[in-house]
Amino acid sequence: MTYIPCLARYCFLIALALSGAFALAGGAGSWEAAISSGVVSREQGSLELSIGQLGQAVRLAAGERERMRTTAELGASLLQARRLDEAKPALLEAYAFFSGDERAAVALDLGNLSLLRRNAVDAGRYYEEAVRLSGDDSVLSLSAQLNLLRLSPPPERVDKLGRLLPKIAAVGDVGVRARLALNLGSQALSLGKAGLALAFQSLDGARRLLASAGNSRLRVETLDALAQLYEEQGRAEDALRLTQQAVVVAGALAPGVVGDLAINLEWRQARLQIAVGREDLALAAYQRAVVHIERLRQDIPIEYDDGRSSFRQTLEPVYLGLAELLLKEADRQPGAAKAAYLRRARDTIELIKQSELQDYLGDRCTVEAVRHGGAGGGVANGVATIPPGTAVLYPIIFRDRVELLMETASGILRRPVQVPGSVVREAALTFAADLRDGEAGYLPRARQLYDWLLAPFEAVVLEQKIHTLVVVPDGALRLVAMGALHDGSRFAIEKLAIGTVTGLSITNTSPAPERVFQSLIAGVSEFGPVVDKLEKGGAGRALAPDMAGRGASRGLSARQPLRAIGTPPAATAKTAGPETAENRTRALREALALPGVKEEIAAIGKILPGASMLDAEFTVEGFRREAETKAHQIIHIASHGVFGGAADTSYILAYDDVLTLDGLQSLLKSDQFRKTPIELLTLSACETAEGNDRSPLGISGAAIKARAKSVLGTLWPVEDNAARRVMETFYRGLTASGLSKAEALRRAQVELLRSEAFAHPFYWAPFLLVGNWL
Repeated sequence: MTYIPCLARYCFLIALALSGAFALAGGAGSWEAAISSGVVSREQGSLELSIGQLGQAVRLAAGERERMRTTAELGASLLQARRLDEAKPALLEAYAFFSGDERAAVALDLGNLSLLRRNAVDAGRYYEEAVRLSGDDSVLSLSAQLNLLRLSPPPERVDKLGRLLPKIAAVGDVGVRARLALNLGSQALSLGKAGLALAFQSLDGARRLLASAGNSRLRVETLDALAQLYEEQGRAEDALRLTQQAVVVAGALAPGVVGDLAINLEWRQARLQIAVGREDLALAAYQRAVVHIERLRQDIPIEYDDGRSSFRQTLEPVYLGLAELLLKEADRQPGAAKAAYLRRARDTIELIKQSELQDYLGDRCTVEAVRHGGAGGGVANGVATIPPGTAVLYPIIFRDRVELLMETASGILRRPVQVPGSVVREAALTFAADLRDGEAGYLPRARQLYDWLLAPFEAVVLEQKIHTLVVVPDGALRLVAMGALHDGSRFAIEKLAIGTVTGLSITNTSPAPERVFQSLIAGVSEFGPVVDKLEKGGAGRALAPDMAGRGASRGLSARQPLRAIGTPPAATAKTAGPETAENRTRALREALALPGVKEEIAAIGKILPGASMLDAEFTVEGFRREAETKAHQIIHIASHGVFGGAADTSYILAYDDVLTLDGLQSLLKSDQFRKTPIELLTLSACETAEGNDRSPLGISGAAIKARAKSVLGTLWPVEDNAARRVMETFYRGLTASGLSKAEALRRAQVELLRSEAFAHPFYWAPFLLVGNWL
């Protein structure tokens, strides 16, 4: 059977078609071996291996029927791996070829694909077709009916599920009957109290059916689902007993058969051991869960079946749970042992950062390549050595407190801050909003956040003569301009050069080989054909959905010429007239205009050697050609860039088209960038979605997609003159004075804040250096 697992919890188990029945029907020799291996690998959760094996089987198929059987299986594996754009054409091709119950099986997979894409109409149509075409195959019919019930309103679903239970009981094959009962029970469990009795009846029935049937993945799944039911009812000891039974059964199976389920089992065991007061056993269980995650990372889908993020629902809570217990254990250890536990906690936080960026980008492979030391990437198999004079700060937000870890060349230290995480988040969001709007009353929160985040290590900074602080921010702290925190006398940026990294293990920390940088400087002051494309595509959609919710401008932001994407009025003073497509396009073009870019491009061109592209020269194709012509250590883009809550709501505007993060990666994929990463990518007119703590990950994502060691961007729309001054001073410091990137930016910001016209952090604080700070 094709089974889509839900690793976090059994809230969306779908009884899939017996498309695996295609696998062994007909064919011989190497084709049969390849397709069989591919199906087995999928059932064991090794999705990428399965896809490779089935792709080979497609090429080995001797006839059209064999090829279509294999294509259906390949589509099922791609579906389970959430590679939906690739799964759909494969499944549609097989769907068009087959008829009868074979077509029904593929229709069921297409229904699941439609459901994953939140297309309930298509999902229902495919499920209904699967029921009609299933003929005498009662199992296939019941599978389709179970899936179809997911589209019913919850109040009706319990009764409808209950009416299927006798039909499931009539299925002859014990394993198939248990599988259907498991799926029904899991769906009932997701309905809460109303479905609880039916869930127990069905799940416990499946458990009893399998008790004497030997060890199997299905038995593990059933025990796990029943344990979840008990855990949700507060029956910790009963849930723990069932979980431990499942672990024993899983241990008797071949390696890889239940690897994905093992994550859930060990995570539940850890939670339950904490609930009964055995933290030592909980720590061991969390550690085993992380080992399983690392083994299976490439096969864990970015999204689960119901659209939930695997990072939010499984990976982050598992890693965070382990980190918390490691910190507690560090309290009980002396000297070197304490430091070892702190480093293990730090390494666990690094895993969170890696997984979160993968979640943001919707792509594990790109981050994995960086993680293991690929071009433009970090330190293979660990975290970089911290140079003298530099400190790396990890603020970790827990429910009841904030933990601070600081690592320097001398070692690692910890400071707990007894302030609830929700209070810190609220203060961070409010402070970020005040700076973004240029409000006058920001200082109390700047002081409060300084006291929480930086003051605990003031003595360490002085004693070790720290001059550069690298922050690995957590959650809402990503929106905070750390340089604008205030100790009551000075801003943090006046004392320290400050950079940020998403994670040190995914940062290339090698120093620049030279300080003579060849550059490519591109910008747009007046936009061309891209405006027509935005208008035709729906400008409101194209200009980042995450931006739509921002409030009206206040403070300085309401009175300054900002490099911001605003929603253009239907008609401005220049475009007064009827609401026509032509007037809307003209209004959008005016709203997007960046008049200060011409001066910025000219000024930077006098500082950095290299090529410049302005307005109509900065097309996507022209940029690609110039980027491939010669090696560029610095790429500076002065055009609108927006980073939303995910990679697909993040983009940069060229003169003629929208450049997505994937598009940026495609443009900068030549061999020279693989061999020699870009030293710095600057986006001088970008902004992050207001109040969305994931949006700054887009700046990190741009670095990875562009294979750049670091990115200089902005957290909010910047004032035109302030941007130009910061950029000029920054590049002079970087080139003529030989400063590090972080120190060059610090001096540029300090120069601005000490000028009367730009003293407010609104002007100088949004500039954010992400990645390599050297």
